[in-house]
Amino acid sequence: MDKTQLLHTIRYNACQIKIEAVATSATLDNYDYLLNLSKRMDAIERCILSIGKEFANEPAANLVSNSIHKAMVALIPPFGLGDFDWAGAGEDLAWEVLKAHNILQACDEDGMAQGVCDRHNLFVTMCELQEKLDEEWLTTIAND
Repeated sequence: MDKTQLLHTIRYNACQIKIEAVATSATLDNYDYLLNLSKRMDAIERCILSIGKEFANEPAANLVSNSIHKAMVALIPPFGLGDFDWAGAGEDLAWEVLKAHNILQACDEDGMAQGVCDRHNLFVTMCELQEKLDEEWLTTIAND
């Protein structure tokens, strides 16, 4: 593919990610959404690798970074979930965060990349705290 085709593929997938991110079905529990998000980010990442380091200077880099960042902020809950499925949705989320981080860095958006990682780390910490609180609560109830 030539550079023009690669940029069109990138723009198309970035626009679709932005559109799909605001849907009510764009949640961690929706495997189809996560699969489509993953495929779109894979396509963007492959095209960026084909273009090379100069991609960060393309106008499409701004669209990509905004779309990816918006999707990841919407996807990662701002609070912990006590019964979060780490073996399923947790692994999927970790992969999506890694892909988003790589794409955002390729767009020369290190701050956004770090922001996505920080949000994910905060979510993980909040889930762990919620899990400990639930365990303490159950222990307290059992001892009453």
